[in-house]
Amino acid sequence: MVKERIAALPLKKRKNQAPQVCLVTSRRHGHWMIPMGKKEKKLSNADVARLEAYEEAGVLGRLNKKNTLKVNTCSGHKKKKRCVFIYPMEVRSKLKRWPEKKQRQRCWVSIKKLSKLLSDKNLAKAITKQYGK
Repeated sequence: MVKERIAALPLKKRKNQAPQVCLVTSRRHGHWMIPMGKKEKKLSNADVARLEAYEEAGVLGRLNKKNTLKVNTCSGHKKKKRCVFIYPMEVRSKLKRWPEKKQRQRCWVSIKKLSKLLSDKNLAKAITKQYGK
């Protein structure tokens, strides 16, 4: 059975600079990842992506639902199959305090550097291909 995950891809853009992605560390192993969570019955996928970006990374912004990316990947030490729906988010504000601030680290990297930091290499490759233009 393939598990479905919902993720946000928080992006900040500055004039004359390449966009940057917000990464957070996982709670268990400290691996770099994008904010991600499980589907929830009472929330739409877009709302889950928004919630994860807020809870895990402390960012707020506008989602681009039209450019959602679906990636089939394997991850974790048991290489479990999963399908990740990635919602790009134009970050409008970065919070100083958020629910999981004490449990995670946050960093901003260029899309080109994703493959070096992101623990899930399949996700990094798909994100770079789709949004690294």
